Amino acid sequence: MYLLGIVALWMGLTKIIEDSGLIHGFSKAFRPVISRLFKNIPRDHPSITTITLNILANMLGLGNAATPLGIKAMKDLQTLNADKEVITFEMMLFIVINTSSLQIIPFTIIGLLAQYGAKNPTIVVLPTLIATVISTASAVGILYVFRKFYHERG
Repeated sequence: MYLLGIVALWMGLTKIIEDSGLIHGFSKAFRPVISRLFKNIPRDHPSITTITLNILANMLGLGNAATPLGIKAMKDLQTLNADKEVITFEMMLFIVINTSSLQIIPFTIIGLLAQYGAKNPTIVVLPTLIATVISTASAVGILYVFRKFYHERG
């Protein structure tokens, strides 16, 4: 029941952020990073917004709330795909980043630890940040290595 509350809260905040226009501010802040990673996505494409929301949800440790945003991002990315039977590199990159789930503040874990009586539930913040930075950088790096290897063979 606790996780349902977190997901409902995040989805409500997401809707408020979207309706108020703040998401465009978030998108502008993240646009240089996202545009650098996702080079084949047009700057004004809606997938930039959904990718940004998904990454923000993951960065805040709200993986359950990030799931519907990830599905929407993939649907938006699919609109750019010429061959609907094969995923694009941008789709693969998004999956890798989404799966590695860079987290700054793992709210869900902190909440669960607090709920079950942990004396210091925030002790997981630094180890989580270090582990997710390493996992995200490694995952993206490996994807680029495989992309280069595949292109050289093809």
